Amino acid sequence: MRNGRARVDVNQAVVLCGGLGTRLGKITKRTPKPLIKVNNKAFLDYVLLNLTRFGINEIVLLCSYKSAIFFKKYNNKKINNVKIICVKEKKLMGTYGALLNAKKKLNNFFFLLNGDTYFNVNLRDFQKKYNPNYFCSIALSKQKNISRYTAVEKNKVDTITKINKKVKKKKFVFINSGINIINKKIFNIRTLKNKSSLEKEVFPYLVKKKKIQGIYSKNYCDFIDIGVKADLKKSHNFIKTKIIKPAIFLDRDGVINEDLGYVFKKENFIWKKNIFKAIKCINDNNFYVFVVTNQSGIGRGFYNEHDLNVLHSWMNKKLNTTGAYIDDFFYSPYFKRSKKYSSIKYFNLRKPRIGMINLAKKKWVIDLKKSWVIGDQITDIKMAKNAKLKSVLIQKKDDIFKIIKKKLIKS
Repeated sequence: MRNGRARVDVNQAVVLCGGLGTRLGKITKRTPKPLIKVNNKAFLDYVLLNLTRFGINEIVLLCSYKSAIFFKKYNNKKINNVKIICVKEKKLMGTYGALLNAKKKLNNFFFLLNGDTYFNVNLRDFQKKYNPNYFCSIALSKQKNISRYTAVEKNKVDTITKINKKVKKKKFVFINSGINIINKKIFNIRTLKNKSSLEKEVFPYLVKKKKIQGIYSKNYCDFIDIGVKADLKKSHNFIKTKIIKPAIFLDRDGVINEDLGYVFKKENFIWKKNIFKAIKCINDNNFYVFVVTNQSGIGRGFYNEHDLNVLHSWMNKKLNTTGAYIDDFFYSPYFKRSKKYSSIKYFNLRKPRIGMINLAKKKWVIDLKKSWVIGDQITDIKMAKNAKLKSVLIQKKDDIFKIIKKKLIKS
């Protein structure tokens, strides 16, 4: 419990993909709105890749219009080891109807978002602030031109008091971003049994019952919805300029945890001082957080890749409790006398070579000019130099949180 509030784990994301996209006219005649190409890539692909940053185990796509295209492209596939499944509506059932149709596939708590909207929200920070006494929590954005969006008003304890609120033009107001946390108990409310629309029927009911929460943070930024032609046109520049982020590449042993030698069990994993605060600070300042670590213990046979991935998953779960997260992990299993891990492929991954940096560049859109490497070994600094990145060499007693605040974030 924290502040009298039970903490919940949200490990599933549900994406609404069933709309007809009629406001886009001929553009959606053959292509469902979430699959429209933006800079040669389906818009939904950006949404899904972003979701994988937060340690989610499963993504569920709720499909209706041209559902066969979604099934062919995504069903039972994986992105960054996150499984994707598709659920088909036999007919258009509305946003709430689509959830009811899929309820057997849904976890007790899940993130819900739109496949045609990109909103740069730290989902783990959002989860941390969620109070499960509410049936729903909405991540709020502040917008000026709200003619297309649902205006929201909330009180000091984040209970939403008005929704679909009328406001004066040119005034910044809270809007529903389309990103929610849903408590599955909502399906037990008899009054809502035959409802179809979240926005028009379910949310207003929850407002009356004081059972819907709204959470806003200044760190919730960079919002776009491709539902109309003007915003679809803007999305091309948005993707180029807003999704690109600088990165902090962190060594693991000696930076995130105490270096006890070949650590692969959580029982032997000792977090460094203030590392949770440091990683949360990096998250909040819109940097990627990547771990780049030499793990010759795999090549030596002390443990295997599965063991390492289990540990890294556990690390992220612990970080998630504070609203922090690591975007991705990269490792080199190279050992020169290993039968399996001695090839040039693994050798090039090993620091001070830049193979792990190159892997990150292939997967993510990174602003390398503003990126840094933080390590406790000369090999970390040499890797940074080889990749033409800035670097910080830390000592055993250094407080990485202070270093992040003073040197990296301000720069």
